[in-house]
This record gives sequence, C-alpha cells and structure tokens, in this order.
Amino acid sequence: MSSFHIIGDRDSVLGFQLAGVTASPVASEAEAREAFRAATAGKACEILIVTDLVGKWLEEEITAHRLAAKLPFLVHVGDIWGTEVPRRSLESLIQEAVGIKVEK
Repeated sequence: MSSFHIIGDRDSVLGFQLAGVTASPVASEAEAREAFRAATAGKACEILIVTDLVGKWLEEEITAHRLAAKLPFLVHVGDIWGTEVPRRSLESLIQEAVGIKVEK
C-alpha cells in the first residue's frame, strides 16, 4: 500500500486528513518550502500531493525533484477554491506522478 502526504492550505488539506492522509498545512511560501524539504528528505511517503498554489510557489523545487527521478512521486490537485487548470483523468494524474502511461 502506498503512503500519501499532502501539502496545501489548511482548508484544502482538511478533507485529505479526514480520509487518513498525513498533511502539512501551510500558510506561506516559506512554510511550503520547509514542508516540501521535509516530505522529500526521507522515505516518509511515496506519493506527495501538492495544491496548485503550493505548486506555483515551489515550481523550481518540484521540477528539480522530478528530474532527479526519485521518491516521492508528485501530483498536483486543486485547492479548496478550485483549480486553474482543467480537470484531468486519473490516468493522466498517474502518468504525471509515475512517468508511465496506463493503458486500458
């Protein structure tokens, strides 16, 4: 079973916490950066979920982490106010996180 962790604003991560996902609620770019470092430093999780705002704040760090091709896999989700990007299918989210295409 994969372990999940989410970094986002307090309201957005609340639903994930209720579902049993560990979370790092953040209110600033500095807090998000520290939470990202902590989540990617060890083997605390296999899939790291970040909200759109956190993704914008940490764009360079996220790109560098993905290029390093190491755990945790990263996935963006909309925040409590919605998302600025069109909704994507589960298959495309898996492809983004894992880097492979899921065939039916």
